[in-house]
Amino acid sequence: MVTLWSSARAMRQTIVAVGFACAPLTGIAVAASTGFDGVYRGDSTVTRGDESICGKALPVSYTVVNGQFSIVYDAAHHVGVNIQVQPDGSFSGSQTYFVGPRQAQVKASGRISGNVLEAQAEGKACARSYRLTKS
Repeated sequence: MVTLWSSARAMRQTIVAVGFACAPLTGIAVAASTGFDGVYRGDSTVTRGDESICGKALPVSYTVVNGQFSIVYDAAHHVGVNIQVQPDGSFSGSQTYFVGPRQAQVKASGRISGNVLEAQAEGKACARSYRLTKS
């Protein structure tokens, strides 16, 4: 019985030690991604597709909170991509959506460097580029 109790106690001590060792790492990951938080404003430009389908170039504003934001691809049909900014400022994601009965996919990628967010979003009929500055 003494060995079983000693083993259980050693296991608990190891678990606690591992937990304490990992705690600083989680703080680093959170701090890195939240460093990009803020409001970014600028323009979206249609780089592929017809304005009658894709819309015109418009001013846009995205708010990054806890390293996350959404790129709106088609506001009229509520299509966007939820993004998680990586510690190096890069991001990418995709979202499946429907055009009538047909399934399509939009892909978005980009990077935040300094106070500039640059991104591209591309779907079946349209593609857009974004250049936004943190305000």
